[in-house]
Amino acid sequence: MEILSGLALIGIGCIILADVGLRLVASQVPASDDFSGYGLVAVLFLGLAPAYRRGEHIRVGLIIDRIGGRVRHGLETVLLAAALVAIGWATFWCGRMVFDSWRFHDVASGLVAVPLWVPQLSMVVGLAVFAVALAEDLLRALKGGTPSHLAHAAASADDAPTFER
Repeated sequence: MEILSGLALIGIGCIILADVGLRLVASQVPASDDFSGYGLVAVLFLGLAPAYRRGEHIRVGLIIDRIGGRVRHGLETVLLAAALVAIGWATFWCGRMVFDSWRFHDVASGLVAVPLWVPQLSMVVGLAVFAVALAEDLLRALKGGTPSHLAHAAASADDAPTFER
């Protein structure tokens, strides 16, 4: 997934560079802003699961960071379940949107008539993979293990240099 996300980011850069270059010769890439927007959606949604697994999502731990032991593990499990429900809900409705776009032959209203289900599909795929990552961590937490995002954060903390004397 991160490779596809990275390729979408490279694609955005190429579109922008081509558009800037063509504007120097009084031309432009048709619908460059539309395609850059589609690429941005792909970057964001396809990068959800890899960023989560590496513990790179922003977490506000005002309460949970002050709790330890079994209570924290229980709260992490409940939060994982809530996140899975929310992401599952979003995946379902985004999937319905993509299906409706395909069924009704929706096309972009820009200069290039792109079938909208094509760029929308990256949202569903990214959310579905994120839901699988959450489900895997929920099962791991229910078995008493440490979720991947916490395990990665702990491993990163062990490898981090200390500045104590």
